[in-house]
Amino acid sequence: MNYPTTQIEFEKLFSTEEQCQSYLTSLRYENGYLCEKCNCTEFWVNNRGVYICKFCKNELSITAGTIFHGARIPLTLLFRALWYIVAPKNGVSAVSVQNILGLKRYTTTWIWLQRFRRLMVLPGREKLSGVVEVDETLVGGKRSGKRGRGAEGKTLVIIAVELVEKHMGRVRLSTIEYADRICINKFIKDNIDIGSTIITDGWKGYTDLKKMKYKHITEDKKVKLNEEEITPNVHKIASLLKRWLLGTHQNFTSSENLNYYLDEYAFRYNRRRAKSRGYL
Repeated sequence: MNYPTTQIEFEKLFSTEEQCQSYLTSLRYENGYLCEKCNCTEFWVNNRGVYICKFCKNELSITAGTIFHGARIPLTLLFRALWYIVAPKNGVSAVSVQNILGLKRYTTTWIWLQRFRRLMVLPGREKLSGVVEVDETLVGGKRSGKRGRGAEGKTLVIIAVELVEKHMGRVRLSTIEYADRICINKFIKDNIDIGSTIITDGWKGYTDLKKMKYKHITEDKKVKLNEEEITPNVHKIASLLKRWLLGTHQNFTSSENLNYYLDEYAFRYNRRRAKSRGYL
């Protein structure tokens, strides 16, 4: 199936429950139905959309093992919600999806959007490599504070930007509790290939990078530069991120759930040149 690139194409493909179920069936049984218990290839489907093996009577919901498992909301609405969150350039808020789909409870909408955001981080995804800028920023709140301990009412976010021929490539973002070596080292180890060249300012949290087998370029103390000049691309991403959180989500993101939104932002940014961002 060709992935839809417009709202009209999407509606043609997924306007009924049967179409949504058929799509999930094609993903689960790419080569045709095969019972997981007895390997029988014959089945029938009851009025609840459950596949029943003709030989051993094993039952399997087509949504079992998927993010839609146990859903009480029609698949047509969930497919539309997923489309609205991944297809538009800047995404949508839970309030917008609730209004568009006519869902009664905001909490239900928000929970489903959080589930969909988890899909945006693929297990074992390729790490950043080559030359990478790294720095931190504070998100949310109105008060300033000390860098090493964060600031009251704000969340500390670390950002890595891959440079490809002096242009910005892929990004990684995550909240961290402190801007210390323990938190910074873990983020870098999880997101950047060993042997890469990492550019940072002179903050003491980055002093272990050479021991970790990274090449480390830091500020020249003889040349006075501000943070924006040392890691300019990180600061561009930080600015874009804050504008996105404010514009799309009205800055309505708690520190406990901020990582989901950071993953969504990275998903969108890393696919900014894709013909169809929604193809998961």
